[in-house]
Amino acid sequence: MEGPALIAGGGIAGLTLALALARRGRPSRLFERAPALEATGAGVQLSPNAGRILEALGLGPALDAIATRPEAVSIVDAPSGRRLKRITFGALAERRWGAPYRVLHRADLQAALLEAIAAAGAVEITLGAELRDMRETADGVAIDIAHATGGGETVEGGWLAGADGLRSVVRRAVKLPTSVGGSALKAWRAVLPASALPTAFDMAEVTLWLGPGAHLVVYPVRKGREANVVVIGDDRAAGPAELAASWAAPARELIAAGPAWTPWPLHDRPPDARMHRGRIALVGDASHAALPALAQGAGFAIEDAAVLARLVASDIADPFAAYQSARLMRVARMQTQARKQMRIDHLSGLAAMARNAALAAAPEAALRRGLDWIYGWRDQG
Repeated sequence: MEGPALIAGGGIAGLTLALALARRGRPSRLFERAPALEATGAGVQLSPNAGRILEALGLGPALDAIATRPEAVSIVDAPSGRRLKRITFGALAERRWGAPYRVLHRADLQAALLEAIAAAGAVEITLGAELRDMRETADGVAIDIAHATGGGETVEGGWLAGADGLRSVVRRAVKLPTSVGGSALKAWRAVLPASALPTAFDMAEVTLWLGPGAHLVVYPVRKGREANVVVIGDDRAAGPAELAASWAAPARELIAAGPAWTPWPLHDRPPDARMHRGRIALVGDASHAALPALAQGAGFAIEDAAVLARLVASDIADPFAAYQSARLMRVARMQTQARKQMRIDHLSGLAAMARNAALAAAPEAALRRGLDWIYGWRDQG
């Protein structure tokens, strides 16, 4: 395919795609609207399906230097503070799924990707570049860029990847709706020193507290020096303290310790009918924005990038149709299951009691098997 790949968006999806192409000897030009690559959000749960890909791209040592491998996931009933289930991960996860489960700070992951890209070469990154229009040409694609410093230019390439997130501009060229629906949910995020956590929160684990209409996730970042804390619930609430007012004391104490909470409205889309049109393809949230109940926003973006890079480098007749065929049903399942899991996590009353009883009674092995479709995925190429 003649000409470099053009990538719109410098988040995890776009950076992973650029690195995956570079590893296969394919050049790319990446355009990011922001004047600097500043990571949004805070923590990232990097499950084995994504970790295997990044290790194959040469990031294994870098990940080990910046990430923690949780020993388990503990699920707690928020009103009582009673632990319902502890699911062992650690070395068991690596044996079962071929890579460890890692947690880390999003900024650290982005920095590792950028360092690897710089070492690999073949990637030109332009910041402060807003994509205004795009179209296919006889030989590839052309995009119109407006520069934050003034002026604009038209750039030509072999194909275009839209890695430009929830409010993707590239979706227009794929003839998909650009609007997003409100979920009536909001995430409040904070990063706290590990020393500020109540003793009920084990920094060797990922902890999930389930309450009526809301839930809390806590896990270590920065090699355990800090904790990523997220509360998700009704977007009409004044803040996480209101959502957790009836929860057990450790959760209330943790939330009170947060010096500042960053509100983050949550949106998703129903599954789309396609992921490409001609030589223009979508990756990550631009294609399959989902609620974060499965913690797969980064994971599925990394999967997309790996599959697309492999297929483009294979020089098959239509790599974009093959990409869509490989990914469409899987990402639709993830979006649908994320909505379902969010409803389960926020049950109240008798329904919550039934959920808690089922979790407490379920064998750990059965719960791990339920994750095989996510964590056990491997690119078939």
